Amino acid sequence: MAEASATETNKEIVTRWWSEFWGELNPNVVDELAADDIRWCYPLAGEVRGCEEVKKRIVGYKERFPEGGFELTDELIAEGDRVVALWEGGGTHSGRSWELPIGTLPEASGEKAQYTGTTVFTVQDGKITEEHGQADYLGAMQQLGLIGPQTD
Repeated sequence: MAEASATETNKEIVTRWWSEFWGELNPNVVDELAADDIRWCYPLAGEVRGCEEVKKRIVGYKERFPEGGFELTDELIAEGDRVVALWEGGGTHSGRSWELPIGTLPEASGEKAQYTGTTVFTVQDGKITEEHGQADYLGAMQQLGLIGPQTD
């Protein structure tokens, strides 16, 4: 019975994290819900460790996509200390420029991207210790005009 309670608590932590961090693009929730040495990794954004570095990532996103955001699209799946989230989101690039290995979006390009992804969280002792996500970055880069559409 205790395992079910811990699993539900972990899902509540991730739901709140998602709502405030990714939904509202609020970096302040990191101080409350993340472990000091949190590992945060998304292939397009790279891997960082620590609360301050994670906050920089959401601030950077918000500076590029001020009205953007992400929402959960299905029930969370949880077992033990792992919680899996399916999501979708994106926004219009109306902020600062964005330099990527495959190209650059000039400031306020007006390009839009909506894409989906999956994120696996590790929650230990009431804190998120890892956030590791995968997303449709190919689709996002095509929508943003950084790469051409796939052809046969």
